[in-house]
Amino acid sequence: MGGRVASSIGRWPRWAGHAASGAAALYGCVLLVAALLGYRSFLGVTDLGLPDVAWPGAVVLLVGSVVAAATVRPWGRRVPSRVLSAGAWGVALLALAGSCMVLLHLIQLVLTGTADGVIFVERLCLAAVGALFTATALAHTRRSAGVCVRCGRAHQADATNRRHPAPHAAPPIVRRIAYAGCCAFLPYLVLHTLGAAGVPGIEPGGFRLTWYMLLAGYCGVGLAVFLLLGLVRPWGMVFPRWTLWWAGRRVPRFLPLTPVWLIAPTFALYGTTSGILAGAGVLGDDLFGIGGAASLAFGAYGWALAVAAVSYQLRTRPLCVSERTSGPPTE
Repeated sequence: MGGRVASSIGRWPRWAGHAASGAAALYGCVLLVAALLGYRSFLGVTDLGLPDVAWPGAVVLLVGSVVAAATVRPWGRRVPSRVLSAGAWGVALLALAGSCMVLLHLIQLVLTGTADGVIFVERLCLAAVGALFTATALAHTRRSAGVCVRCGRAHQADATNRRHPAPHAAPPIVRRIAYAGCCAFLPYLVLHTLGAAGVPGIEPGGFRLTWYMLLAGYCGVGLAVFLLLGLVRPWGMVFPRWTLWWAGRRVPRFLPLTPVWLIAPTFALYGTTSGILAGAGVLGDDLFGIGGAASLAFGAYGWALAVAAVSYQLRTRPLCVSERTSGPPTE
């Protein structure tokens, strides 16, 4: 059963376009019917006083469904490939941008057992649509370029086996960005530590963290740093010795990348937006206080995580090789 699932996932270029088209059509129709029935909240934007975007959202999804279908159907060859690629990437970016705060709902669900109902479902659906359109756009772009849709490289037709690259670190510039993202938490932790120690004027409203809350924060930051460093160091590709019976085995790509792409968009958007609003005086927070430190920590970490994740995906991408040079398949 596990082999069949892995084989099906490995053939994603074949089914991604069909799945993206169906998902976008279904969600677009649901959203269109809801808008016709008077539904005027989409992703909670009405809470911010912004105009209703349910109608444009339905239009984008329905048009995207046609674009995704065109990437895998014969009649789509009459449309310029650049137009289809641009359309698929555009829908993917819009969907992922709309879903980027889904992490906050997941945290709320874990801590309280409840989430913001319809908005949570909307963002989960957009996350799924965004992922499918990303795969569709990637497959179509590679297919149009005449390279292998699975590995993105040009190779011989008999290269049907898969070989994973040897463990190696990320390029120096990516490692520096990752280290900077880790260090961005230092001002945030220092200020919270001073506040827990009783230094006045640190926490807003006279609030004071307990040492148990501070310890939990240290643990959370430690896990975040561990995740980021794993993306840029060789031990993020193959389990190191201290993992006992897993030592020496290849790390499945989805293991670090799944939490990364749940965390990175939310942290990057939250940190950047709150920092800009605080600097403009909209939030009323001190840019050089605990609010500014939080914006720096989450924003810098989120962007560093995204950069490291892209590098990790490229470095761990399996190579298609010939049976004459590869030996038995690795997956």
